[in-house]
Amino acid sequence: MNTCVRFDIRWAGRRLTANRQSPGFPLSPQSIFHGYCTRGLLLIGSGVISEVTSLPRWDSPPQSLFGYPGDMASSTCLLLLLGLQLFILVPIEANDFSSFLSANASLAVVVDHEYMTTHGENIMAHFEKILSDIIRENLKNGGINVKYFSWNAVRLKKDFLAAITVTDCENTWKFYKNTQENSILLIAITDSDCPRLPLNRALMIPIVENGDEFPQVILDIKVQQILNWKTAVVFVDQTILDENSMLVKSIVHESTTNHITPISLILYKINDSLRGQQKRAALRQALSQFAPNKHEEIRQQFLVISAFHEDIIEVAETLNMFHVGNQWMFFVLDKKPQNFDASAVTINLDEGANIAFALNETKPDCQDTLNCTITEVSLALVTSISKMTVEEESIYGEISDEEWESIRFTKQEKQAEILEYMKEYLKANAKCSSCARWRIETAITWGKSQEHRKFRTDPTRDAKNRNFEFINIGYWSPMLGFVCEELAFPHIEHHFRNITLDIVTVHNPPWQILTKNSNGAIVKHSGIVMEIVKELSRALNFSYYLHEAASLKEEYFLSSSANTNESDELVGSMTFRVPYRVVEMVQNNQFFIAAVAATVEDPDQKPFNYTIPISVQKYSFITRKPDEVSRIYLFTAPFTMETWLCLVGIILLTAPMLYAINRLTPLREMQIAGLSTLKSCFWYIFGALLQQGGMYLPKADSGRLVVGFWWIVVIVLVTTYCGNLVAFLTFPKFQPGVDYLNQLERHKDISEYGLRNGTFFERYVQTSSREDFKHYMSQAKIYGNGQEEDIEAVKQGQRINIDWRINLQLIVQQHFERDKECHFALGKESFVDEQIALIVPAQSAYLHLVNRHINSMFRMGFIERWHQMNLPSSNKCSGKGAQRQVTNHKVNMDDMQGCFLVLLLGFTVAFVSGCFELGYRRYQASRKRREFTN
Repeated sequence: MNTCVRFDIRWAGRRLTANRQSPGFPLSPQSIFHGYCTRGLLLIGSGVISEVTSLPRWDSPPQSLFGYPGDMASSTCLLLLLGLQLFILVPIEANDFSSFLSANASLAVVVDHEYMTTHGENIMAHFEKILSDIIRENLKNGGINVKYFSWNAVRLKKDFLAAITVTDCENTWKFYKNTQENSILLIAITDSDCPRLPLNRALMIPIVENGDEFPQVILDIKVQQILNWKTAVVFVDQTILDENSMLVKSIVHESTTNHITPISLILYKINDSLRGQQKRAALRQALSQFAPNKHEEIRQQFLVISAFHEDIIEVAETLNMFHVGNQWMFFVLDKKPQNFDASAVTINLDEGANIAFALNETKPDCQDTLNCTITEVSLALVTSISKMTVEEESIYGEISDEEWESIRFTKQEKQAEILEYMKEYLKANAKCSSCARWRIETAITWGKSQEHRKFRTDPTRDAKNRNFEFINIGYWSPMLGFVCEELAFPHIEHHFRNITLDIVTVHNPPWQILTKNSNGAIVKHSGIVMEIVKELSRALNFSYYLHEAASLKEEYFLSSSANTNESDELVGSMTFRVPYRVVEMVQNNQFFIAAVAATVEDPDQKPFNYTIPISVQKYSFITRKPDEVSRIYLFTAPFTMETWLCLVGIILLTAPMLYAINRLTPLREMQIAGLSTLKSCFWYIFGALLQQGGMYLPKADSGRLVVGFWWIVVIVLVTTYCGNLVAFLTFPKFQPGVDYLNQLERHKDISEYGLRNGTFFERYVQTSSREDFKHYMSQAKIYGNGQEEDIEAVKQGQRINIDWRINLQLIVQQHFERDKECHFALGKESFVDEQIALIVPAQSAYLHLVNRHINSMFRMGFIERWHQMNLPSSNKCSGKGAQRQVTNHKVNMDDMQGCFLVLLLGFTVAFVSGCFELGYRRYQASRKRREFTN
């Protein structure tokens, strides 16, 4: 078996190589390899044996590792004498691609013969001359070995660093897939309308004719994910479609290689021969199909390649199609982009629009030849390789050989660096590779009105939209595709881009809880509404500054001369009346949003807009807790009166039957003396009912059957009685209370009706058809402070008050914490759903955006959690708390008084019976004395 062994030994910066071709090359038993050599690295002192491949057992005479005859042991002794140490390391992956310091870069140039035939020119000859001249004149460091191929199906070896191809689109992609197997950097020059190769692995330059760049632009938009659209509405001039037959195919192109998802397309051809009103009518008819209704937001994407972009913008603005959910991309076909002013075109648009323009910056005097493109690409590659060589030399001179072998570039790292250097060079120096170039401008609009208000006090009038700031995000060229420093629609991804917005609020617990320092500045804010604002700030990427407006309480105190104190304030809050100052500030469009919980009422008639409801509060009423039913007769509660009467009846029936069966037994020895009287049978049956055994048991089977079935009846009766008695002890009964509002007329003891001032209930009753509501309002007293609320009258059962259920729960909770006893009860009926929402300005472009995120908070359970944290929880007087109190009920005197009454009744009956027996005995004794005397 022939084995080739190569040792690459580095010592003191010199490389020694030993090759041995032998038919066996055996080792002695004393050899350090012990008959086998595993793949790994051998370190000899500071030198490195770079690689040892797997060797079989050797059987021929021993020879030296260095190719000279001799014993292996002598070589080992020689190494030891030199003071070198031998280490066998753990196997690792070696960097087997040579550095530019030790080997030239290998470059393959593939020019397809059929492609040359189709174009009718000898591209290969031009390429050889151009590349050789560039290498000779510009390669200052290192070297490049170039091999030329005219067959595009050639299989390149992995020794090649890069390959430049000139062929059509289909063959370019096939060649790319082949080069990925051997990790070769591909630089492809190909036809137009070709999906671009992966940007991080290859460089592709399509040769695009001037004016035919739209299909390639659309393909690059999808490949580079400039527009991540799943649906699109495309408006294209008929002339452009006729000139670019591949445009539609490029729009609908999909690819698994480049992760291009399919797109749902709606294509409208614009008849560019129309003029005047006919043109505007046709545009309005086409755009009106995508116009949103007033109370809905439809997120759509529009791509416009038309000379009528100004007319489309004007018509779409009248249809309210420029909102935060829509995206508009316009290709401006004007040959002179300096004549186009995006701020002037969008003068009538409101902030919040997502709009971008692609401006044609094609230079008419640029060179447009294949040779020019080849020259630029070749120069970029040669310059990049030279730059890489200089970089390796600078690193190699600072470190040792061992460190260099550990950190030097791998093949993939070299290719990535070269690709980046080429892109940087082409960005700065490319002047040909077809003439097309488009510059992209996008609008920064969200929150701009507030930013301008901070720096401009006086309104200005000019021909530009001050709420729009257009920024240059990059450009497109055939050589590099899209070179962008910013997203095409930054607001879609980054929303408000971390600007600071003004928000107005008031202190109104538990919705808005503001904590201020000694200077009156807000230092902390919490509550349901504030938690929503915090989440909106995080989700929409903005910071905010809170401005406090005067609350209703402050407005009332300022306008009223009455002496009020803190203890006279009502418990809880209301949201029906919005403070006037808040309405004024929102109406002037000075703030992004009003962080105020407000009742939704007649939204079409308000000078502001409501968001979707963040909460729904219900009304209820509070009354005195009903008294418990007396438990003195609790022992009779388990059975109804009919059951008790039946029980007495079966006792009176069973005792005579037992007496009769015992009496009528045919055999005298079967008769029991203890059951020979009716009275003894009655007491026997009664004792068995109380589960007390008797002294006698019938001997006859007939009597035993009567007693046995009676015991079965007793088991059922006692078990049922005991179970029901426990239930009646655990769950007490109460006197009838007011559970529903229509029951008020039955309770004559309630003489006063109360209703909190400023409630939505008062407004609701005016349009309600419920008679009990109207009856209540006709007699209700409106209260606005704690004194008028008269909660003590409610506690005494003389008054009933209507308020939010959560406010009434707060009252119950406060009195329970103070008195440790439940005095109040809330009605089972909850009525009048009052929807509570936030407030946004009437002209705000962000209403639907805020609603969308509030809806997300509902779905994720955030708002429900914030309600649980800030609204009153259940206590021992309501809901689950009352259930826990019942479960832990201790038997008291109220529960046991019936038992003691039964005992007293037994003593009384026994005393009366004893008196009767004593009188009867005396009567019998006196009768006997009279008889004896006579």
